[in-house]
Amino acid sequence: MIRVLHIIQQLGPGRGGVRTFVSTMLDCPAPDIEQSVLSVGRVEGDRFGERFFGPLIDSYSPLLVGTLGAKRLGAFLSKHRFDIVQIHTNNALGFVFASEAKKTGVPSRIVHCHNSALGSTSRLKNMVNVAMIERFLPSASERWACSEVAGEYLFQGAGYALVHNGVDSDKFRFSSSDRAAVRHRLGIPGDATVIGFVGAGIPAKNTLRALDIFNQLRSSEADSRLLLFGQAEELPLAKERAAELGLGESAVFIGTVDDIWRYYSAMDALLAPSFHEGLPIAFIEAQANGLPILSSDAVTQEADLTGLLKRAGLSLSDKEWADLLEACAGKREITAKVDYVPFLDKAGYTTRSLYKQLSDRYRYMTKGA
Repeated sequence: MIRVLHIIQQLGPGRGGVRTFVSTMLDCPAPDIEQSVLSVGRVEGDRFGERFFGPLIDSYSPLLVGTLGAKRLGAFLSKHRFDIVQIHTNNALGFVFASEAKKTGVPSRIVHCHNSALGSTSRLKNMVNVAMIERFLPSASERWACSEVAGEYLFQGAGYALVHNGVDSDKFRFSSSDRAAVRHRLGIPGDATVIGFVGAGIPAKNTLRALDIFNQLRSSEADSRLLLFGQAEELPLAKERAAELGLGESAVFIGTVDDIWRYYSAMDALLAPSFHEGLPIAFIEAQANGLPILSSDAVTQEADLTGLLKRAGLSLSDKEWADLLEACAGKREITAKVDYVPFLDKAGYTTRSLYKQLSDRYRYMTKGA
């Protein structure tokens, strides 16, 4: 039996990319692979059942997680045997955790990058991050990234393997019945333009700008709606901005859901004016649904698997963004009739591809052990 431990720096309440990726991997139908999850830092929201360990420290502080948390990680790994640790991260702490795993004799230590930036504008924090990467980089026996831009950011020129995020593409196909049911439940007219936003309150997602852009869209689409998914730290600020703009019931804060594929079918476009991204799982899900996407050009072009992605600079005005968003939404009637799942299958962004790639890799890493 191959024992794999997924290590997460912290686990927030929302449906983030790392949570989604790990949850997907736990469903991998490989009888010779046993997977568990450990959060070093604070945990909020749903856990992963009996296969979950942690938190080792009840804090979100990178300093505490990287010092006391890392020390406790070493103690944990010295008491439990794992063949592989897969550390999901977007900063140098992934290598610090790999160093602790190396000290305790874990033979295979994967640092898996899920984003393309640290997420801080502090020059000092970015300098410290780079210095720590350089110091602890050799602790990782494998380096994986969700996209080229993510790999180039974290691994500083060292080699890495691309591991595509995978989704259950069949489940995310467009459904006219789901479109009608969701709109009926939310009280949205069938002919209203519905915009989606995933990651509400996450600083990197730029939620306040999304609200400003949507407010501009309402000047030409009075009945339009913005559905916001997620519940991260800046959510109170987002709700305040929505109130200041007088959006009222046109901005619908959905929170976290377990059936987001139904909501994609109800949308006409997905809006993502992000400051930085790796390769968002939400983009893959949306494209499986045939949903047009308007994102910032901070999102890598690699994310466009189907021709449904339009990128724009954050320097454009809200009016310019709103015009582009309206044009994207106008394509929905056509894109809803096209099956985009074969595009994802061919590009390797389905759970079928992910399970095969990682299962084969896990077996290769432990061959002869």
